[in-house]
Amino acid sequence: MRVKKLIGKIHLWLGLTSGLVVFIVSITGCLYVFQEEVCLLLESGVFRKIEPQKEEFISPLTLQRKVENAFDREVTYMNASVYPSGDRASIVWLRDSTRNYRAYIVNPYTGNIIDTFSYRKTFWSIVLSLHTSLLIPKIGHHIVSISTLIFVALMFSGIYLWFPKSKRGFRQRFKVKWTASPKRLNYDLHNVFGFYMTWIAIFIAISGLVWSYEWVDKSIYWLATGGEVPEEPLKTTFSLPDSHIPKQKPDVDQTLLSLVYNSPALMSYYIEYPYDSTSNYSLTLNNAKGKIYNKHNTYQISQYTGEVLDSNLWKEKNTGEKLQEANYNIHVGAILGLPGKIIAFFASLIAASLPITGLKIWLGRKKRHGRRSGRYPIRKNKKELQPTTT
Repeated sequence: MRVKKLIGKIHLWLGLTSGLVVFIVSITGCLYVFQEEVCLLLESGVFRKIEPQKEEFISPLTLQRKVENAFDREVTYMNASVYPSGDRASIVWLRDSTRNYRAYIVNPYTGNIIDTFSYRKTFWSIVLSLHTSLLIPKIGHHIVSISTLIFVALMFSGIYLWFPKSKRGFRQRFKVKWTASPKRLNYDLHNVFGFYMTWIAIFIAISGLVWSYEWVDKSIYWLATGGEVPEEPLKTTFSLPDSHIPKQKPDVDQTLLSLVYNSPALMSYYIEYPYDSTSNYSLTLNNAKGKIYNKHNTYQISQYTGEVLDSNLWKEKNTGEKLQEANYNIHVGAILGLPGKIIAFFASLIAASLPITGLKIWLGRKKRHGRRSGRYPIRKNKKELQPTTT
């Protein structure tokens, strides 16, 4: 009982310390889970539907030139996401020398720009910034990361505190008594919903920590591979004098298109364009059409000759690398498709409610203990207040 009381104290103070941050991160996580679906429904944001046509898509380099011509500043970085299914607009992101990003939504058949906007001014960028850094420059990301670590500790301590003293109490731990008093109902909402939420939220939280801490990423990789250490990311670089850089790059387009068209199960492809003399084209093919698990093949292609310099194929990846690629889908629940997103949504919503219900439990106990210690007046029986006669 002393151990349980100590863990209860730790659970309380960790919850009070991180509660507000957990609430904000959980609520914004609920919203961000369905970003793609909301954008398609409202025809806004980066995800847009288009009318399929019988024409071929414009080539990756043609797409690059058309967007560059529409951008009125120097480009320092560009990437594009293209969906060969034919009913989705291409998404192109550009960054200028001030590190400001701008999105271009492009018709993949014609190259016409459907919409463009600055990333910082969008609703989803604000939601994401709240989720990852609380809109606080520099230190916000660290606050979120530390609070997420605390939240993981809270889930483990919460499971320990959830176990009842006797077997008879197990039945009450699995269901909420909706007809109980407000105080008891609040306790059940915290205790019962917290128990069910933990088995989902633990994966959401840890997958988020993968982006925050390298040691978490390496630890998961080590466990998944049975003790192997992750290799450095695929990147092959070389340099040539500026005088040898050709103005036309027909071989690059030919290589890119041949890789795309020779992937019959292709759902989408993602390309990063080089903007210095030592970088290459990086092409990632998502060969998972009709499936919910991404299977990426990545290629490094010379910007000068169009030669494939290196590749990282799905069939050659170990369990740790596959788990790393699935990390985003695990974080938002997409690893299980739409049902997984719905589960992640409700798990995040319950996680957001726990700081509130937990605070109410603490305030209720504090008030009760205050009355016992004499800080609150105790109402006496009327008979006790009457004077006695001899």
